[in-house]
Amino acid sequence: MPKTIAFVRRPGSSFSQAISANPKDQPIDLKRACLQHEHYIAALEKTGVEIVSLPAIHGYPDAPFVEDTTVVFDHLALACPNKEKSRRGEGASIHKEIKKYRTIKTLPPSVTLDGGDVLNTDEKIFVGISERTNMEAVDALAKFTKKPVFPVEVLFGLHLKTSVTYLGNNILVLDPSSLDTHPLREFKWVEISRPNRYAANCLAIGDTVLMSKGSNEVADKIHEEGFKTLELDISEFEKADGGLTCLSIMLKQI
Repeated sequence: MPKTIAFVRRPGSSFSQAISANPKDQPIDLKRACLQHEHYIAALEKTGVEIVSLPAIHGYPDAPFVEDTTVVFDHLALACPNKEKSRRGEGASIHKEIKKYRTIKTLPPSVTLDGGDVLNTDEKIFVGISERTNMEAVDALAKFTKKPVFPVEVLFGLHLKTSVTYLGNNILVLDPSSLDTHPLREFKWVEISRPNRYAANCLAIGDTVLMSKGSNEVADKIHEEGFKTLELDISEFEKADGGLTCLSIMLKQI
């Protein structure tokens, strides 16, 4: 069975200045964030994933959210042209490591894309049209994969995967109030409400789903679909509009 590798990056000293839509009266606790990140890595290791841990880069507050730098396909990876100028230097050191496993391709200058807007399912790929990702990204990605690529309008939240996760077996965990669900009607939904929105961003590894702590009702629904769950407290990363998938780039060795 192919080994899965997770690329992660520990929070740097500037993480408390990460881009955030959350109120300023909820400051990020850097020490707690670092501890939560350690627990995240431990949970990944518990599922059998191999960890490639990159050192913190202190000049880039959002650098722990490595998912936004890269989209990984079976035989290549795409360097994401991030819209936010403050994030454009994060990818270089990550791509140096990923090049050991995949060829890295670049996208045209008209494209803006965050990896958090790319939902890869068994048969199709969906791209969130959001504050960070434009329509040009849809056609650009389609040139690098045999799967059909479809746009999904993001109505609420930072990225597409803020509000939807693919578990496998044609099942989505989904907050239907946060995006245009028409392109996703063919899937079975584990539906959640916006007050539980952080539970929509979970990370499926085999039959185990890592999910945000405190969403017991959602966890029960996921159990009914035959998956195990592992709950994690990532509250400091949620203050920076981040979730579980944001903190890693998952790559299967081929």
